[in-house]
Amino acid sequence: MAGLERALAILSNVLLAIAGVAITLMMLHVGADIVAKAVFNRPIVATLEIVAWYYMVATVFLPVAYIQVHKKHLLVELFTRNMSAKRLAVLEGIVAVLTFVYVTTLAYLTLEHAIATTIAGEVQDATFFDLPTWPARWLLPLAFGTMAIVLVLQAVRDLTFGLTGRGAPTPQPKSDMVVEEA
Repeated sequence: MAGLERALAILSNVLLAIAGVAITLMMLHVGADIVAKAVFNRPIVATLEIVAWYYMVATVFLPVAYIQVHKKHLLVELFTRNMSAKRLAVLEGIVAVLTFVYVTTLAYLTLEHAIATTIAGEVQDATFFDLPTWPARWLLPLAFGTMAIVLVLQAVRDLTFGLTGRGAPTPQPKSDMVVEEA
């Protein structure tokens, strides 16, 4: 299981790096479009379509597995900060199972849609040419599928620790907020 966790951590890092490249390319592309409009009075064709269909999709969705691996989703500790490690692990395991169901549904539905748009050869009209948009549809099932596998491993790890006391729970992030007792 440790080998699979390491492989998923590497894959999530790669997806995060691709998202970082996408946001950098988006910045450069939009910047070049602004300069081309202002200086040459000629905008770069299809900037809006490429930004919306490729860069933004990659930037928003590819990092979700990385965020789950490192447990950096929004976290409210108001009711859990005083829980024992075993109870917290059971709660985290149950939440991981429920989230797995939701994320797997998203992965399945987006995979179905990606297959359909690939078969149809989906394109977006970009004034002077047709921009193929079906490749971007595959980013969502990739991101959600990776996150679903991470959730399964975290659920197994947390529930095993919480119910049997064996192993170790998924590491929790350190709270950034300091609460002082009066």
